Amino acid sequence: MTTSSHIACIHSGHKLHDEWMLYISPRFLTYSPKHPLFIKTQNYTLKTANHLSELVELFRMRHHIFFNETGITDDHNLDLDDFDSLCDHLVIRSNQTGEICGTYRMLSSAHSSRFYSQGEFNLDTFVKSEGVKLELGRACIHPEHRNGAVIDLLWRGIGEYARLTNASYLFGCSSVMTVSPVMAKAIVKTMKANNMTSEEFAVKPTAKYKMSLSKVTGEDIFEEKFIMGQIPSLLRSYINAGAKVFGHPALDKDFQCIDFLTILNLKELNSSYEKRYFKKSEG
Repeated sequence: MTTSSHIACIHSGHKLHDEWMLYISPRFLTYSPKHPLFIKTQNYTLKTANHLSELVELFRMRHHIFFNETGITDDHNLDLDDFDSLCDHLVIRSNQTGEICGTYRMLSSAHSSRFYSQGEFNLDTFVKSEGVKLELGRACIHPEHRNGAVIDLLWRGIGEYARLTNASYLFGCSSVMTVSPVMAKAIVKTMKANNMTSEEFAVKPTAKYKMSLSKVTGEDIFEEKFIMGQIPSLLRSYINAGAKVFGHPALDKDFQCIDFLTILNLKELNSSYEKRYFKKSEG
């Protein structure tokens, strides 16, 4: 559950950096989507990436957006990690230009027993619970296409993919671009006050990402309206859909952000989202 528009910015430490490495990598040479999707609207088309050259295109776009917008310097031109070859990748293309303007990756527990989020959070109880889990991540939208039509189409893609995989839960890391302990505590406090959090599944950041907030003071200087404005639009969208934030945030020093483990139990899905995006197919 990540973004640069911010559906949720999921990052990694280990990457395959060079394009030529992809073209000789056994993991990518035979790549094909596990659950193909295709949805066309007036201005955009959503589909699953289905060949290596398309993956290279979306990895290039992700790098451009993630690194340019965070101001982090990097010597490479692709954004990818060890999970990308395991995932299905939703891509949205402009019908006018044909260019990729949005992407999101999906990893189902039906196909993998390990997830990106486990690098930052202890998810043992959650992963062992009943039901198919669908991890969403690495989402980004090109600045020129950050509009309601693209967000709506992404949700349609998520809903259809969840249906195809019989998912019970959607989950992932949702990033907020701050490393301030005071701001982090203010956000956690505001989320709790507005019933956005849950203690279920005993979710905790791993030792490497732990952020101690117990002795932090001064969080009350911020008005609630300001704090709510710091929560990225896509995380708010997940919460509006019925998702909760679990445990304390993880501190990602490399990318200068804090990550919230976000889980949406599809049995608790907001009725408006259910009718619009998760309606069961007839017949």
